[in-house]
Amino acid sequence: MIENNIHLQNETELASERFNLVAKATHDVIWDWDLYANTVWWNEGMREIFGFSVEELEPGPDSWYNRIHPEDQERVLLYIHEVIDNGGANWSDQYRFRRANGSYAYVHDRGYTIHKDGRAIRMVGSMQDITEQMAHQHAREESEKMLSFALKAAQLGTWNLNPATNQIAWDERCRELFGFPEVENLSYEGSLQNLHPEDRPRVQAAVKQALAPGSDGIYNIQFRTVIPGTHTLRWLQCKGQAYFVGDQVDRFSGIAQDITDQIASQEKAYFADQQATMTIEGTGAGSFLLDVSSNELVYSPTMARILTGNTSENLSRSIFIDHLHPDDIAVRDGAYVVAAETGELNYEARFIWTDNSVHWVKVIGRYLYDNSDKGVSLSGIVLDITDRIEKEQMLRASEEYLRSMIEQAPIATALFVGPDMVIEIPNEPMLKFWGKGADVIGKPLREAVPELVGQHFLEILDEVYRTGKAYHAYGAPADLVIDGLKQTIYFDFTYKPILDKNGQVFAIIDMAVDVSAQVISARELKESEERYRQLADELEQRVEQRTNELYLTNQELTNSNNNLEQFAYAASHDMQEPLRKIQSFSSRLQSQYNHSLDENGSFMLNRIQDAARRMSLLIDDLLTYSRLSKKDTEFVNVDLNKIVSEVISDLEIGIQEQNAKIETGNLSVVHGNPRQLVQLMQNLISNAIKYRSPDREPMIKITEERPGRVELSSIPHLLRNRRYCRITIEDNGIGFEEKYVDRIFQMFQRLHGKSEYSGSGIGLASCKKVVQNHNGYITAKSKPGEGSRFIIYLPQPE
Repeated sequence: MIENNIHLQNETELASERFNLVAKATHDVIWDWDLYANTVWWNEGMREIFGFSVEELEPGPDSWYNRIHPEDQERVLLYIHEVIDNGGANWSDQYRFRRANGSYAYVHDRGYTIHKDGRAIRMVGSMQDITEQMAHQHAREESEKMLSFALKAAQLGTWNLNPATNQIAWDERCRELFGFPEVENLSYEGSLQNLHPEDRPRVQAAVKQALAPGSDGIYNIQFRTVIPGTHTLRWLQCKGQAYFVGDQVDRFSGIAQDITDQIASQEKAYFADQQATMTIEGTGAGSFLLDVSSNELVYSPTMARILTGNTSENLSRSIFIDHLHPDDIAVRDGAYVVAAETGELNYEARFIWTDNSVHWVKVIGRYLYDNSDKGVSLSGIVLDITDRIEKEQMLRASEEYLRSMIEQAPIATALFVGPDMVIEIPNEPMLKFWGKGADVIGKPLREAVPELVGQHFLEILDEVYRTGKAYHAYGAPADLVIDGLKQTIYFDFTYKPILDKNGQVFAIIDMAVDVSAQVISARELKESEERYRQLADELEQRVEQRTNELYLTNQELTNSNNNLEQFAYAASHDMQEPLRKIQSFSSRLQSQYNHSLDENGSFMLNRIQDAARRMSLLIDDLLTYSRLSKKDTEFVNVDLNKIVSEVISDLEIGIQEQNAKIETGNLSVVHGNPRQLVQLMQNLISNAIKYRSPDREPMIKITEERPGRVELSSIPHLLRNRRYCRITIEDNGIGFEEKYVDRIFQMFQRLHGKSEYSGSGIGLASCKKVVQNHNGYITAKSKPGEGSRFIIYLPQPE
C-alpha cells in the first residue's frame, strides 16, 4: 500500500508538472474554481501576465470578480452563473480585466464545467490577453472609415424625384451625365429626352417597378444617353431607392455614374477571355465557362483533374461545392460575395479528390454582364497550387520570425488628404519626427509644420498628387524643429498615392524611417572597404555556424525520439507488476472478506478490479504499440489468406456469439511481417464485430483489388515503382461521421464513451503504425448507420 501511495504521488506530481508546462507554453492564465468550497486556484500566469502574485489575491471568486471592469461585471457574472445554473458545459466571454498597474486588458475567458450527480461541482478554464487583437480591430475600423471617405470622393451624380410634383432635383454632375448642364429642375418625363430610344422603355419599366406599392423600392439599371449636339453615346448606371409612407411614395432618390469606360473594358475583356482560353491549357491550368442562367458548365479535362483527380467525370456547377473541403466553404462564399460587387472571382481553397486526397486549388474568374448589369456568364481558370502551399507551410516558421521583426520596427506613417495635404492620421513616431502634438490633425501640412516650406517635400507631394505616381527617397535630409532646436535628420521615405474608384488621387500615405545613423555609417564604410569585406566574411561564418547548429539540433531531436520510444516500452512494462498486485490482493479481499463488506464496500472493490483490468489492457496495448518498430522488423513474403484464416480462428468464439458472417475473397501475397499483419487484421475484424448495429447481424466482407498507377500516384508515402494491392474490410455496423477519419487513427481517440464500447483507443493507431512500417497507407469511408470500409494499401513482393 505504501508503494502504491508513493506511485500515485509521483504520478500526481508528474501530471502537475505537465499541466504547468502546458500553461506556460500557451501563455494563458489557468484557473480552477471549486464550486462547493467556493475557492479559486490561479497558476503563475496571473503574475506573469497581469502582475498579481498568488499571495496578494483575495480568497475565492472575489479574486476574479473584483478585477472585472465595472461596466462589464454584471454582464459577465449573469452569463457565467446562467451557464452553471442551467447545467451548461462550456462558458466563454470577452471583457476587460484590471492589471496590477491599474490598467485594463481585454481578455478572452473560457471555462469548462464538471458535473457530478447532475450538479456542477467545478469549473476549469483559461484566460487569454487579447488586448493587442482588439487594437488591431480598432485599426481596421479606422481603415473602414477611410474607405467611406474614398467612396464619397468618387465622381457620382445625385438625383431626387419628388412624386408629388413629378420634378427631379439633381446636382451638377448628374445634369452633366444626362445632357442637361444648365437645367436645375426638370420633370420626370423631361429627364428621359436624351435617353437612347432602345433603352427608354426599359428605364421607364424599372422606375415603375420601383415605385409600385408592395415592391422593395430598389432601382438599379444601366442605359445609354445621347449627348445633344455631339450624338456621343454615354453609358450610365443609376441606383436608387423609393421610400414609402404606407402605400404612398414619399421620396425616390439615388445616384448616377458614368460607366462608359467600364462597358468598353468589359467588351474588350470578353474578346480577351476568348483568346486567352486557347492558351490556358498550355500553362497547366484548367479552364471553365459557366452559363449563369442555365448553370451549364463547359470545362477542360485539366480542370476536372485538378478538382477531382480524374479527367473523365461528368461535372456540373456543383463540382465547386461537392469536392470542396468543408473547412473552406466560408472562404468560397466570401469570394463570391466580393465577386458579386467587383465581377472578379479569386480564392484559394482545398478540394478533396475522389481518392480522398486533399489538394490546394486557386480559382480565378470574371463575370460578363449584359446591358442591364446582369451577369450572363462566368469564365475562369483553376490552378493546382498544392506544391506552393506546402512550401509556404515549410517556410512559415522562419517567415513568422521575420514578420515579427518587421512589425516591431518604428516606422512613422501619416495620411494627407486633398490637394492642401490636410493631416488626417499621423501616428506617434511621425508626430515625434515633426516635434508636434496631436493638435496638428485637421491642418494643412504647410501650416502644421511650417519649417517644411522651402524644402522639397511639399513640392514632391504636389507632384505625386497631380501625377498619381509614387515617390521613394533614401537618405534624404530634412530640417525639422524638435524641442525648440532645428535639427537635420536623414530619412528613407515613400509617398504613395491612394486612388478613388475613378482612378483619381484623393490622399497620400507618407511612410518614413529615420536612417540618420545608417547614413553616417555608410559614409564611414565608404572610407574603409576592407572593413566591409571583414563584416561580410563574419556574416558568412555566422550563417555557416547557424547551419551547423540546426544540423546538431535535428540530430538531438532524432536521438530524443528514439529514447522516448524506449522509455515508453520500459515504463509500460514496469507498470504491469503493481497492477498484478492490485488485481491479486483485490481478488483475495473479495474471496476472503466479501462477507464482511457492506454493499457499498463490495461495489468499490468491484470498481477497483474493473479499473485494474482496464489499466492492464491499456498497458498491454501500449506495449504492443511500442513494439511496432521498423528497425526490429523482419519482412518476408506473407500469404494474406493464411493471415485472415488464422485471425478468424482466434476470434471464433466472439464470431459465434454475435452470429457474425465473414466473407473473404481471394487475397494475394504481400511483403511484410507476419506478426504485425496478424495484429492489423485482428484489430480491424474485431472492431467490425464490436461496433455492430443492434438491429442486424454483423456482416463482414474482405476483398482485394489491384490499384492503378494514377490512383497510387495520388497516395502519399508509397514506394515508387512498386506494385501494391488494395485490401478492403467492409462491415454493416454503426458507422461514423467521415469528418473524423483522421481522428480515429490517433492514439487514445474514441468516438464513443467507455460505457458504450470497451477498448483503450489504441487499436486503430496500432493499425496505422503497422501499415506505415510496411510503407503502406490506410484510410476509411463511412456514414452513420451504414457501416464502414477500411481501405489498406500494402506492397507486394518485387
